[in-house]
Amino acid sequence: MADNPLNAVNRGVYISDNLPFLKSLNDGCIDLVCIDPPFAKNETFGRKNEKSPDPLKPPLTRDEEQAELDLLKRWGINSPAEATAKGIDWPETAYKDFWSWQRDVHSEWIRDIEDDHPGVHKLIEATREIHSDATAAYLCYMAVRLFEIRRVLRDTGSLYLHCDHTAGAYLRQLLDAIFGNGADNGPGFRNEINWRSTTAHSDSKRFGANTETILFYSRSEHWHWQKLFQDYDAKHLARFRFKDADGRLWQDDNLTAKGLSGGGYRYEYKGVDSLWRVPISTMEELDRQGRLHFTSTGGIRRKRYLDESQGRPVQQLWDDINPLNSQSAERTGYPTQKPVALAERIIRASCPEGGVVLDCFAGCAYVAVAAERLGRCWVACDINPRAWTVFARQFDKPKLVRLRCAEPAYNHRGRQASFLDETVYVYGPEELPMDTIRIDADLPSPLPVPPASIFTKDEMLEALLDLSDYESWCCGFANRMSNGDVVRTLNNFHLDHLDPKSKGGDDEIFNRVPMCPHHNTRKNTRRVYLDDYRQEIADSGELLVANVADLVDLRWAAGQVREIWFRKRAALPSQMDFRGRTYVLRK
Repeated sequence: MADNPLNAVNRGVYISDNLPFLKSLNDGCIDLVCIDPPFAKNETFGRKNEKSPDPLKPPLTRDEEQAELDLLKRWGINSPAEATAKGIDWPETAYKDFWSWQRDVHSEWIRDIEDDHPGVHKLIEATREIHSDATAAYLCYMAVRLFEIRRVLRDTGSLYLHCDHTAGAYLRQLLDAIFGNGADNGPGFRNEINWRSTTAHSDSKRFGANTETILFYSRSEHWHWQKLFQDYDAKHLARFRFKDADGRLWQDDNLTAKGLSGGGYRYEYKGVDSLWRVPISTMEELDRQGRLHFTSTGGIRRKRYLDESQGRPVQQLWDDINPLNSQSAERTGYPTQKPVALAERIIRASCPEGGVVLDCFAGCAYVAVAAERLGRCWVACDINPRAWTVFARQFDKPKLVRLRCAEPAYNHRGRQASFLDETVYVYGPEELPMDTIRIDADLPSPLPVPPASIFTKDEMLEALLDLSDYESWCCGFANRMSNGDVVRTLNNFHLDHLDPKSKGGDDEIFNRVPMCPHHNTRKNTRRVYLDDYRQEIADSGELLVANVADLVDLRWAAGQVREIWFRKRAALPSQMDFRGRTYVLRK
């Protein structure tokens, strides 16, 4: 994927559902994504209800509260209902980490995942079977966002995703399916980092759960990487027990090659005959530099100076970055806030100087603060307007960083003006980046793919289910109430192909069929016609009607579908625009 310029505003905070925000970004414009999404904990974090105190520290002032209301008013939002209609939350220092398949999963997400990412679809369906609908709903929510995150990353880009034991194993499988498992140093998985997030836990009947996980994935096999080092601990420093006349501390190190595979160099040096690790020329050079230590027992060892050591390479166990405490200067009271030092380590390792950092779950601002302190460009997005209050506070702390936070000015044509000053700007749900550059990675050239049908997938499914009174065409499954009445909903139906694509079937409505999730998943990628599959279902005793004849008649349905298609086509012009190109529609 070619790199593209960032089409969002540097130092821009976007108050929006992050899915439309991500979809508005250019392909390949981000160097590093660092996110701390919900953990699927089945809890409310922060303010539990209207009677409980707001956890923001210090408490929210009247001026801050009024500033939030004024901001929402400028975006045409005057009530919680209007905020929901715009796709954002009403300002609150809290978020609900509960998940429901019926409430949180959009039917178009499932159909897009099923058609474009069958492996991910199988994982989600398996999670519903093995764990719960709630965890599967969470994975579905994350999947559609992770597809977009992968798209907006540059080829050298990386993702760091914060999670814990609740859904970490499922997220690891999901990320492997989307980014790759990193086998043979290929794209995808790089590390499962364990961060000691609390000093100790006294959990009943199990070991204390005092760590959280950061999953590190790369967009390709050519990811940016800067090796990092950390200070030695006291135990290691104690090894440097010798001191030269100039005060330099050193420890002695072995120079013999005895016991090493691959052999060494056999020779005598200053009366000591041995198998050495270095050739005699190197030994002589070390001696000239005063880096040899002649022991009292007649041995020769090498001096290793403390001031020449970079430190210990950072491992995937991070126990040297402390969690925030109540006295921390960066503490906001925002639930699940992480320390800036955590994001600083990630940015130093995986974002080049001048690169762009994205946090699209940015409620506590820690990633943006870290990026600003390290001189990187950054963009943030959060669904809750309270995040803007937190940003304004964090960027007004001398111990962190000082920048002015303001609403953007607009030029006389109503477009966002360009800014050169050091200011953080906030944008609403209808002020997302424009002129998005998208390149289909499956094509050899940057030409967009023409639409597969004049119908959307939801329109197809609705029209086809209407022909069968909202029963699946494979076995007669329907969403029924306790009294037997059929609920006319698209939920729990999959849109499959009548004739397999491997046998010449296309994606137009003539060749689509509503299936139940169970039989569509079981069919998998088998090259089987629906007539044959119906009989197979009947033979296994899984029909939900008396016999195959009670299912919708496929020949009759085919004629009805043609009439539906011709009526829709007659109402459309002879051509249509799609992703900036004009296509002549099929007649």
